[in-house]
Amino acid sequence: MAERFLRPRWLYAIIPFYAIQSCIGTYITLRILELGGSVISVGLASSAYNISLIPSAFIGGKIADYIGRRRPLLALSAMGQLFTLSLIAMAGDINLIIGFYAIYSFFSSFSPTVFSLLLMDTVSKENLGEGSAISFKYMIYGSLTGNALGFLVLTSLPLTAVALLPVGFSTILLILSLALVKDSKTATERQAITFNPEALITRLAHLPVILIKVPKLEDFKGLTKGARSAVTRDIPLIMATNVLFFLGANLFFTSYTPFLKANNLSNLEITGLGIFVTCINGLASAQRFSRSSKRGDPGMIVEFMSLRAMAFLFAAIESLYFFGHSVLYVTLLLYLLIGMAYTNITIGMNALLYRFLPKEGQGGTLGVYSALNSIAMFLGSFLSGNISFFLGYPVTFLLSSIALFGAASLFEWHFKPRRTVDEELF
Repeated sequence: MAERFLRPRWLYAIIPFYAIQSCIGTYITLRILELGGSVISVGLASSAYNISLIPSAFIGGKIADYIGRRRPLLALSAMGQLFTLSLIAMAGDINLIIGFYAIYSFFSSFSPTVFSLLLMDTVSKENLGEGSAISFKYMIYGSLTGNALGFLVLTSLPLTAVALLPVGFSTILLILSLALVKDSKTATERQAITFNPEALITRLAHLPVILIKVPKLEDFKGLTKGARSAVTRDIPLIMATNVLFFLGANLFFTSYTPFLKANNLSNLEITGLGIFVTCINGLASAQRFSRSSKRGDPGMIVEFMSLRAMAFLFAAIESLYFFGHSVLYVTLLLYLLIGMAYTNITIGMNALLYRFLPKEGQGGTLGVYSALNSIAMFLGSFLSGNISFFLGYPVTFLLSSIALFGAASLFEWHFKPRRTVDEELF
């Protein structure tokens, strides 16, 4: 009989962290555009953010393993975020903002690592599923809080006032990390996160970087070798699909906010759209809607991947035939489709990844997975700004759609013989 679940108080620290995440990205984009920057500058900022995640995830994990305590690392993450976000709020130069944003990314990625470790330390194995669900729910609460307060600020204050919100949230995060986080006497090893599907899926849904150990050349060679055999091709195919997924996503979203600004949508309207898509993500993650995705059904993943690809394709058409305020109403429809698809794809892909993880070398496999996804996000952001600037937004959105259709096709080609996962295979 499972013991009664007692909700750890440290879980509340998740809310301010994701409140920061939800409003800082939009602020950076709008601030760069307000200072006269182009979509290329927005792409550089996003690229700098994504590339910083790779060394940060590894260093944060190493520090956690070395000191064996969670509170100091979470406090360090909060202080680093507070410092860099304060510099961003005061900066009036685009290059400085991009540099500070990269440093912020470095410190911020420590927090999800600590949250995962705390979950393993403070929640029994029998209750990890419930703890993971609450963690995901608090992530949505935090995202909504950040977007909603940003929306309220913009109703009467200039954009620069929004920069104070992440500073305030990081202060709250620091206070909560010191007041609520208690280090357990027996620290759980970082590799233990791979022993429970709910914990791993929740962690992967938070940030796509989970470097349990730095991947070696042998890890990449092993996956390449495995891709040649139909028996061991599952993991390489899942990784290749994820690469296309993140590439397409960053191609699209890096340029979409500049596209909205180019059509004279206000900062208030853009922030409102952020609230809308966050609500859709939250609703799509509810048990009644995500139950099928949690089974890791390849057929379901293909369908939602195709839905997202069609939404990106509609965006390419929208950018050719809709202008001005009408773009707002088309975006509501697009975000409805994109939000529904994103949550189900993420949950389904991560569930499938867990099922096919090899019994040996899980750390190396997840290291390769994380490294490839981070590279895809970096390339997507970098290419997005340049393609939009030189070739136009329709080309960027079309390429993002092609990447998603490619991902869906790859998945369909490989998993079609068993569109519904047969449990006896695992």
